[in-house]
Amino acid sequence: MSIFDALKLSADLYKESGKIEQYKQILDAQAQLLEMQKRIADLENENKDLKEKLRIKEDLIYENNSYWINKEGKKDGPFCSRCWDKNKDLIRIHRIVGNDRKCPECKNHFKVV
Repeated sequence: MSIFDALKLSADLYKESGKIEQYKQILDAQAQLLEMQKRIADLENENKDLKEKLRIKEDLIYENNSYWINKEGKKDGPFCSRCWDKNKDLIRIHRIVGNDRKCPECKNHFKVV
């Protein structure tokens, strides 16, 4: 039986026996448990995202004012250096004309050599 199930059973027993104050305390405990479960899930997701960004950082190469990722010996990119440095977002730079590139997110311009 889970903690939540045990609290529900206790709440039902208190409610049936007319012990309203204890019933309200159990409901409050249930609400707090749900808040903690949500917080744990949020922290787990944040931890997963940070681990992924750390893994990406290890594979990043800065070259020609932009970032590239080393994937199995091949370079993938270019990615916007401003977006990565500021927000840790990998935003692929788009070709405009010739060697001119532009980040679709921050609108930063690059010239690939």
